[in-house]
Amino acid sequence: MCGSPSRRVGSASVSESLEYKTVSVFLVLLVCGVGIVGNVMVVLVVLTTRHMRTPTNCYLVSLAVADLTVLVAAGLPNVSGQPDGNMDLWTRWMSGITYLQYLGINVSSCSITAFTVERYIAICHPIRAQAVCTVSRAKRILAGLWSCTCLYCMLWLFLVDIQVSQAGLLQCGYRVKRELYLPIYLFDFTIFYVLPLLLAIVLYALIARILYLRSGDRCGQVCETGVGGVWDRCGTGVGQVWGRVWTGVRQV
Repeated sequence: MCGSPSRRVGSASVSESLEYKTVSVFLVLLVCGVGIVGNVMVVLVVLTTRHMRTPTNCYLVSLAVADLTVLVAAGLPNVSGQPDGNMDLWTRWMSGITYLQYLGINVSSCSITAFTVERYIAICHPIRAQAVCTVSRAKRILAGLWSCTCLYCMLWLFLVDIQVSQAGLLQCGYRVKRELYLPIYLFDFTIFYVLPLLLAIVLYALIARILYLRSGDRCGQVCETGVGGVWDRCGTGVGQVWGRVWTGVRQV
């Protein structure tokens, strides 16, 4: 009698665990599948269409590739199981997954920042943009961003370790003391989140100001043209009437 309730509780917990895993795997596959298909379509459209190869689309392709990296790196660990009895392989696997996640996130931030700067130059300095905002320059900038970010994120290959939980499962852990990770997290947060956010706020504020001033100038030109046109038409009409009256007076 004491054994049967425990078996029932155990079976209930197993069923709940299976339901949770089924739902979580389904949601992960759904989100990752939609994201992967959408980003792959963006990359293919830009690469296969000649007139789509613009500086702006180069940054969008870089952003799509970075998003693909995050989706694959974040989705695979939730779907794939743990390797059996190969601790070294599992350690390398988790280190690579962590590296790809940080790489994709940081490159996404850099790509958005480069895209924002390119839009600022194109809108606020259109003459300079003809020489600065080119496809070749955008490719060089992106190559530099990807190279620097790849080197920076290699730090996480040496900071991730595999630990065994109380339940006997392998999980990602810390290789050094947790207090040493705080400066790394703060530096990463400042370089790839705070500074790009502040720069984007400033540049978009300048873009909005320029667009507002240009719209005001256009409205002023339209108003001046409209008033002048009305005045010219009125003057022409008055001149015609006065000419007819003067001709009649002379005839009389």
